[in-house]
Amino acid sequence: MITDSPHLYRVRGLLADHSTALIENAIAQAHQVEARGLEAVLSLNHLARRTGATRNYLRDIVERRLDPYTEFQKTSSTRARTISAPRQPLMEVQRWILRNILGRVPAGPFSFAYEHNKSITMCARRHLGCKWLIKVDLHDFFSSIDEVAVYAIFHGLGYQALPSLELARICTRQGVGASHKRHFPSASRVDRYQRIPAYLSRALGFLPQGSPTSGALANLVMKSLDEHIAALSHPFGFVYTRYADDLVFSSADRFDRKIAIGLIHRVTDLLRTHEFIVHRAKTRVVPPGAKKIVLGLQVDGDRVRLPPDARRRITENIRGVERFGLTDHVAHRHYSSVVGFVERMRGLLAFSYDVDKEWTAPVWIRWGEALERAGYWERTAW
Repeated sequence: MITDSPHLYRVRGLLADHSTALIENAIAQAHQVEARGLEAVLSLNHLARRTGATRNYLRDIVERRLDPYTEFQKTSSTRARTISAPRQPLMEVQRWILRNILGRVPAGPFSFAYEHNKSITMCARRHLGCKWLIKVDLHDFFSSIDEVAVYAIFHGLGYQALPSLELARICTRQGVGASHKRHFPSASRVDRYQRIPAYLSRALGFLPQGSPTSGALANLVMKSLDEHIAALSHPFGFVYTRYADDLVFSSADRFDRKIAIGLIHRVTDLLRTHEFIVHRAKTRVVPPGAKKIVLGLQVDGDRVRLPPDARRRITENIRGVERFGLTDHVAHRHYSSVVGFVERMRGLLAFSYDVDKEWTAPVWIRWGEALERAGYWERTAW
């Protein structure tokens, strides 16, 4: 950190033939962010030195002349998503930004994704004992957040205008924006770009799903909006949480579906003013008496539980491997590879263990024994 030893920084700056004014300005800029526990980024060249990338490489990304991403489709039981995975060295640059800047900024009490010491189980636990449940899903969540919003995050953290723009460009990708945001920024919004003509771009960049920094940036963009949504729902006695694009409201008080629908309309209008679109087909109002599921977990008792169908999927796969062998079971269930299937099972068991250690521990031992008999060794994570 620059301001750990400003005297030595001045000496090194003078030895490098930098002017006193430039050195003092750098110290002042660094102090604004380092006082918050964040790493200073004074220029693109400074970022290059900190991350090991070359300045020309970063400049090409900022100018939108280089698009170092690999796209692939990831399909789940509910949807197919386009993943944009940054290639090296951009991946390492974004990881540095996450580790040294974004990961050090709390996302707020309502967000439970993309942050250390928070989890799906913690999020679901907030809704234990509820009678009513409202679930709202956002459409094109990451690609609804453009580089202007990302610029505002870095600038709000104390970074100067030009480094904020450069950081925003490095963390966004042009051409993956949501259809409802394919407008060009107004003249007032691009004035800050005028000092460097090569930085002018008529198309906005958006957060790519698959980037290390996208989750943290999305949380910070949503932070004040989360507070507004919580304030809207508070008079009705709702508990509000957000896990990425999944918004959940729950209540143990008596009220009717009309109140629930009214809240959905108010939240939808508020989100629309920030250019987020509610996925109406996935919006649910769950009344008393119905099963309460939050992020795949049951919350209609006094503790978070793994639903019976989720347990059944795990035990059926283990039984299949025990009976038919690993390779034949993978082929029968149409998994793409043995490694992919084993990794999926490991993830399911890890998630299950976080929810219910007592049920999962013996099941995980049984899974390990089945793999061992099949000649596939798997280290137990718990």
